[in-house]
Amino acid sequence: MLDLTPFRDRFPALRMEIDGQQQVFFDNPGGTQVPQSVADAMSQYLLTANANTHGEFATSRRSDEIIVAAHTAMADLLNAAAPEEIVFGQNMTSLSFAISRALGCTLKAGDEIVCTVLDHDANIAPWLA
Repeated sequence: MLDLTPFRDRFPALRMEIDGQQQVFFDNPGGTQVPQSVADAMSQYLLTANANTHGEFATSRRSDEIIVAAHTAMADLLNAAAPEEIVFGQNMTSLSFAISRALGCTLKAGDEIVCTVLDHDANIAPWLA
């Protein structure tokens, strides 16, 4: 059997206990737990490159470089044809809402969106609005 301990140990939240009980996180669309390396990278970005994109100053250029590198890495991971196919957003709820609004403009009377009770509410509510 695969020992998951080395993987779990990378996630600080998975070591957290409340009232002596180990925690289990089931609502990942509401806030996915991240490994320490991700928290460290986010902290480093905020401390050294946090700036508007496409600006004419050093931190802005560094921010652009980080974004391009992230798109490239995800395209490689997901076997996308190009980094431009990768989209990042604030969170899945915000992305679902945005795509429902974009696609909703193209829907006509009688068109249907199929959702199930297994879908997270973030993928149901935007289609009902």
